[in-house]
Amino acid sequence: MYVKTSCGLRTVVEILKTFEDVLGGTCGKAPSYTTVRNWMLKLGLSVYDDDKSRDEAYAIIQDESLTVNRQKLLLTLGIPSKHPGRALRHSDATVLDMRVADSNTKDDVKDAIERAAAKAGHSPEYGVSDGGHNLKGGMALAGVPQHLDVSHTLANCMKTVYAEDEEFKSLTQKLGKIRLQYHLTDIAWLLPPNMRAIARFMNLSDWVEWGNRMLTNMDSLEQKAKDAFCFLENYRGLLEELSVDVDAIRHVETICKTRGFCLKTYRECSQYIILHVIGNANNRRATLGLRMLDYLKKEAKLLHLTNNAQNMSSDIIESDFGILKSKMSPNKLYGFTSMILMLPLYPKTIDYSVADEQDFKVRLANVKLKEIDDWAKANLSRNWVKDRTETLKKVS
Repeated sequence: MYVKTSCGLRTVVEILKTFEDVLGGTCGKAPSYTTVRNWMLKLGLSVYDDDKSRDEAYAIIQDESLTVNRQKLLLTLGIPSKHPGRALRHSDATVLDMRVADSNTKDDVKDAIERAAAKAGHSPEYGVSDGGHNLKGGMALAGVPQHLDVSHTLANCMKTVYAEDEEFKSLTQKLGKIRLQYHLTDIAWLLPPNMRAIARFMNLSDWVEWGNRMLTNMDSLEQKAKDAFCFLENYRGLLEELSVDVDAIRHVETICKTRGFCLKTYRECSQYIILHVIGNANNRRATLGLRMLDYLKKEAKLLHLTNNAQNMSSDIIESDFGILKSKMSPNKLYGFTSMILMLPLYPKTIDYSVADEQDFKVRLANVKLKEIDDWAKANLSRNWVKDRTETLKKVS
């Protein structure tokens, strides 16, 4: 219940107590929240130590984008080498390695890949990452062919073309100012979606769609709203251009994520870009289209190794990070704790057919709490909350 839902440990206990009251204690006494936590950690460590990629031919996904209190989690997932013909699910992924450190060099990434390979019994067919220099370097040192994540790379194509474009910068600056100017007024409900400071070019679609919808409905707005948003008319051409760009990126992403990347989908994506992005385009949009084609061409060079469709999306690892963040303490001083052992356990609980194969009772009996403490000392960084408590206790 704790792993599968957004409930905290104490909430889980309260739910179990409610069942205890309603059913008259027929299910036994509800455990304490500490007991629930210990169960989760025991099961997580057991699965992490024993689990390996179920597919003989496997690929890896690596990322370290989750940072807490200067600590970075380098996570290595094992996934089927052959694309399953749909978007990857958590049940498709296996946590092969976790490393917490202040930084991860390309040698650290290489070591993580080698640990994952030792666990799986052989090296991965290829890897997927967001293109970070240390991740690319580590995979190269390990001799693992690498696909760049389609979402991150296409967003970088957009960033290269538009980030320093004067018209684009002018529009985004005005959108930021208008949010500040009108957020406490009676037209606040019409304001554009917030533009993220991080990964801004991966999240353009909301405000681009907002801008085009505002232009379409401008005549039906009240005069005060018209006066506030009339500046959008000066950017009509840019907004329409961005809409074409965003639609093309979404189209390519959907194909690559749901059908995989193979020669057939490579040709299909390339033809779409030539027709819808480059065709009848200005220099700016044509440049974007050429960069997208160049990216796909480079990725297609890996396809000579196999006839199977391959994975080139790291969405599943981003989802893992999101799940972990929802369970972490808001106090950043804790950093990463042994609760990261929830990550290898999660895929084993969300699907009942997979959960039935796990002998959880035996796993609980075979793992001691001391083993969890030993694992934490060997794999986690210092806990600043613990240091703070002990230091202030000495002072008092």
